[in-house]
Amino acid sequence: MHAAIRWGTLAVALAATTAAAAAPKPPEPFPLFIARDVTGQRQSTATWRGAPTLVVAITDRRASDAMRAWFQDAEKRAPAVRLKGLISIRVPFFISDSYARARARESIPMKHWHDNLLDVHLGIAKVLSVSESDVPWAFALDAQGRVVAVAHATVDAPEARAVLRFLDASK
Repeated sequence: MHAAIRWGTLAVALAATTAAAAAPKPPEPFPLFIARDVTGQRQSTATWRGAPTLVVAITDRRASDAMRAWFQDAEKRAPAVRLKGLISIRVPFFISDSYARARARESIPMKHWHDNLLDVHLGIAKVLSVSESDVPWAFALDAQGRVVAVAHATVDAPEARAVLRFLDASK
């Protein structure tokens, strides 16, 4: 009897994990959480409501150029759309958070420091249920903070079309 209860509990737990292990998709609200930006200040994703927003998340340092390409394309297509970055990477245990933030600030223009949240333990990736990848995740959010479109792709990939349509419609 105990074995059946344990297996039943395990099956329920695995089903819940599988159901929860998917990136936010339309029309779900974007997850609310607090994380530190690249300057070390605490920021809440709740403040992203109120205007259309493009959120680009990376889970590998090798995706930084692709993240930058998303932002450059978005600035050209829809200058009024807010741009937010989520950098959720794994770094060796001997690299401090402050060192990682300093390195991030070297490659992010100062005017965008408070728009880019950084964690070095994949915490944001876990909240978003996205995997480690050298390809970025792009989330288009409406003014209420709901996901309108999502792509796990580079900006020039066919999979990015829905997010690009959102940007084009938000001019």
